[in-house]
Formats: sequence, C-alpha cells, structure tokens
Amino acid sequence: MNRNRYLVTLLKLVNTFEIVVSVLLIAGVIVSVPDIMKYYFKILTSDAGLSYEIFQNFLSHVLLLVIAIEFVVLMIAHTDTNIIHLILLVISRKMLVYSDNMLDLLIATIAIAVLFAVRKFLLTGVNMDAEGEDNEYSASTPVKILNKRYGFDIEAGETTTIGGYVAGLLIKNAEEAEVGVIVDDGEYIFQIVKMASGGVIETVSVERIDEKAKEEDKEKENK
Repeated sequence: MNRNRYLVTLLKLVNTFEIVVSVLLIAGVIVSVPDIMKYYFKILTSDAGLSYEIFQNFLSHVLLLVIAIEFVVLMIAHTDTNIIHLILLVISRKMLVYSDNMLDLLIATIAIAVLFAVRKFLLTGVNMDAEGEDNEYSASTPVKILNKRYGFDIEAGETTTIGGYVAGLLIKNAEEAEVGVIVDDGEYIFQIVKMASGGVIETVSVERIDEKAKEEDKEKENK
C-alpha cells in the first residue's frame, strides 16, 4: 500500500496541470467572446437568406464556447454528471447545427438514450472482484475505535465513521465515490476498496503518508 503515497503525489501533479490547461482554455473562451458581437452585426446587416447561414455559424460558435466551459468544469471536477453534460452538449451541437435530415436526428436521439441507459444501469460503482488487502477496514467502523484499536490519529471532526469521513473528503475534492479512488487529508491516504450497490462505500484502506519513512527509520535502527 506504500505506492499510494506516490499515487497521491502524481494525482496532485496531474490536477495542477489540469488547472493550468483549464485557465488557458478559459482565456481562449474570453478572447473568442468579441467574435459573438461580430456575428450580431453581420446578421443585422445581411438579408434573410444570408443571415440564416450566419446565424447557424453563430449558434455553432456559441455552443462550442459552452462545450469548452463544460470541459473546464469536467477537468476540475471529475464526475459522471459533468461527463454526461459535456457529451449532451456535443450531441446537441451536432443536432442543432449540422443535422439536416431525420436520420441524423434519429441517430442523435438514440445516442442520448444510450447515454442515459449507461448512466443508469452500468455506472453503479460496484466492485465485482475486489480482493482484500492489509489496512482495509469496514466503512461503518467508528473513527474513534479505529484510532484506539489500530493506533491511528485521524481527526474526523463531527464525522463518526471512517466511510463518512472519506465521503466528506471526496465532496471537498469534488470527486465521486468509486472503487479505487484515492484521497488524502494531509496525514493519511484513504482508498475505496469496495462499494455496495447504490454507491455506498463498504470497505476503505487507510495508510499513513509517512509510513514508508517510518519503516526506513526502523530498518536503520535495527541495523
């Protein structure tokens, strides 16, 4: 489980890179906003036939900016809901701007239906083949008992169970509870090992962030 310490560091680096990319993408959206006003001027100064084509380009431009903003939200908060919103916007842009026959509209409608079916029936968050490992504890274990029995010093505040504490950390980081998700509080690393149906956390592994350093110190003392 010591590898989780390195995974947390890697995830923080990835999150930092995503934030940088998000800022650059937002800057691109801001720079593109004046082009919207140019479309207004062209629509007002063109005849009906030409303004229709210009308005299609205008709608495509606006939807593309909205998709970019939604993509930024997805990079900041990796949730199934944000993914669905992003895909729905992409499909909507295709339907509203580029679909010119019933077949395109039918395919887009089926794609939306499949998207909601996947969300409802497949993204259950249930681990079908989770093997038990060391430092794994039931999510219903009270934090006080966990601290007393296993020598932890987790400051959970008003939270009573370890599962509730991990769920609170996930909410703070804008993440969804899924098997394999890793989160930390600066002192300990928590990983969701198993989940029950309905997205309820069932088993959590706990590891001190400085556990490896302590083991190395013990090895040096023994030598």
